[in-house]
Amino acid sequence: MKVYTWEEFISSSSRDPLATTIGVFDGFHLGHQALIQAVRSESPALVPYVITFRENPKKMLHRSSYKGSLLTAAQKLAAISAFGIEHCVLIDFSDNFATLAGREFLTTLYLANVQFVTVGENFQFGYKLDTDATKLVSICDELGMRSSIVKSVMYRGHPVSSSRIRHAVLEGKLNEASEMLGRPYQLPLAREGSKSEGSEAVFTPGDDLVLPPDGMYNAIVLDGGDARETVVSVAHRYITIGLRMRSDSIRLAFVDKATQEKENLVWL
Repeated sequence: MKVYTWEEFISSSSRDPLATTIGVFDGFHLGHQALIQAVRSESPALVPYVITFRENPKKMLHRSSYKGSLLTAAQKLAAISAFGIEHCVLIDFSDNFATLAGREFLTTLYLANVQFVTVGENFQFGYKLDTDATKLVSICDELGMRSSIVKSVMYRGHPVSSSRIRHAVLEGKLNEASEMLGRPYQLPLAREGSKSEGSEAVFTPGDDLVLPPDGMYNAIVLDGGDARETVVSVAHRYITIGLRMRSDSIRLAFVDKATQEKENLVWL
């Protein structure tokens, strides 16, 4: 997949007509996947793009209340690529970008030869969230861009959202999180060398990823190319694995039925 900065994207002088969706895509859940399908349906007439952020803007704007992320930037790109998108614009959120009004942002997309934009029905963006999905459609009509609003994917009577998944993980409701994600909740882990002893290995999660409450959990760990079922202990952001790990960087997936998941698990 080709990844572009915002500056690279808007400065390109020649480009095929594009279709794009815009969002944070934290978790890359079932609702996000529906947006990707809507963008891909415009191919081959339009080249599918995803425009997203390296860091969640809420983390940058509301650090004191931010609860954590569901994916690292690398996992997010892997998920987008796995769904068949070959072009992604990865924005580094900054004070300058934070003050960009929704209309100005969409005008920039129009000048970059974007001809179709799709977002979820609860989407809001622009300076002080000045543009919602309905207003986006209106602005796109004025600019001469086609647009669509993708209905929310529902789970237990309410829309699937990153916030719901984050709360589910924090409350230890990992099965609910898995059902909304469309896959088990996963973490990339790095070995905590000073705490690994004997047949146990201690790891810590990457970045600011959300963890379930301290306790014991069924999991699958991917060590190199070897996926194994185990039980892990979560305590104070340390994850202890009762297996010898060969690698210093591994993947962990929280699962209820490890045997059924192991063969079909898509790792991010």
